[in-house]
Amino acid sequence: MEFAALRQVFATRRSIRKWKKDPVPEELLMQAIEAATLCPSSGGKQTYKCYVITDSGKIAAIGQAVQSASDYLASLPQGSEVDREEVERWRAKAGFFAQAPVLLAVSTFQYQSLADKLQAMNMDNPRVAEINRGRRIAASRIQTVGAFVDHLLLALHTLGLGAVWMTGPTMAKKEIEKIIGMGPDEDFVALVPVGYPAEEPEPPARKPLSELVEFIRGQV
Repeated sequence: MEFAALRQVFATRRSIRKWKKDPVPEELLMQAIEAATLCPSSGGKQTYKCYVITDSGKIAAIGQAVQSASDYLASLPQGSEVDREEVERWRAKAGFFAQAPVLLAVSTFQYQSLADKLQAMNMDNPRVAEINRGRRIAASRIQTVGAFVDHLLLALHTLGLGAVWMTGPTMAKKEIEKIIGMGPDEDFVALVPVGYPAEEPEPPARKPLSELVEFIRGQV
């Protein structure tokens, strides 16, 4: 594949938040998911699972769970540094994803590398505790899910489908896990509503590379 064609896929993908009512063929969804499973994963363990939800009742229940959590947060005391109108706009849109014909819910399982095991056995050591803090920030199972969802979004886009990567619904993590029927050894971490796009968003502004890239070169 030519680099220019690959870059075009990256450049034309958009986060879609409005969808047509048309049902999405399961074959297309499985094509995208299968392609996404080719992503890199920590230790090659593929510590994730993707739930394909087309049951309108469960989609509505997940939407209501997230809306309830959002309503609660919006009702909490707000200091002067918070724009109340902005909070209300956020609250009002919290359950928008329930309009999608399909929800892909992604969970992750525990993963322990050898380094993780060594840390777990020596957490009373101050240096190990410091190492572990860094490890938690860069948790490998979450990075694995990130790679899977990124590949998934690109695959869906090339198949003519529109999606958006959401972590906000984890506000209702326990409720969603119960609605879906996830096991006790997995954690819900991402929601990807999918459908045929009913909007064509303009490309977002991007930071210049000079702000995002820094070369650390050796002496010539």
